[in-house]
Amino acid sequence: SGAYQRALEAGQPHVKVKAKACPLFVPLAEEGWTTGDVPLLVAREYLAGFAQDGVDTLVLGCTHYPLLKGVIAEVVGPHVSLVDSAEATAEAVAELLGARGLLAPQSSSTPEHAYFVTDVPERFVEVGARFLGRPIPSAEQVDLRF
Repeated sequence: SGAYQRALEAGQPHVKVKAKACPLFVPLAEEGWTTGDVPLLVAREYLAGFAQDGVDTLVLGCTHYPLLKGVIAEVVGPHVSLVDSAEATAEAVAELLGARGLLAPQSSSTPEHAYFVTDVPERFVEVGARFLGRPIPSAEQVDLRF
């Protein structure tokens, strides 16, 4: 959408932003193909020029991309910092909530999670567990028709 480019360039006019869509990363992440030859070859195809172009920071601008962080880092090299946009957003939200006194108090009890989806719940349970790094016991499908 160009949102990252616009925001970065507006806040830092001297910054040069290079964008690259990587649509095959999404099915690779969803299928759990996050290591090995296939994702490495795809990452090389998409990102090989980034390190050569002098890119110093790479924003992982899709929720799926952090699952491929290992192969992405291997392709772009150690001199390129990777920024997980979801993690950065969560940190910014936590800071804002803290500044406004809106953070929930810390609790020693285990939180309860409920997952509501508009698509196939079984697929979410499978793929979501990869993203969260822990099992998802169930999800409930909801209808959003108004």
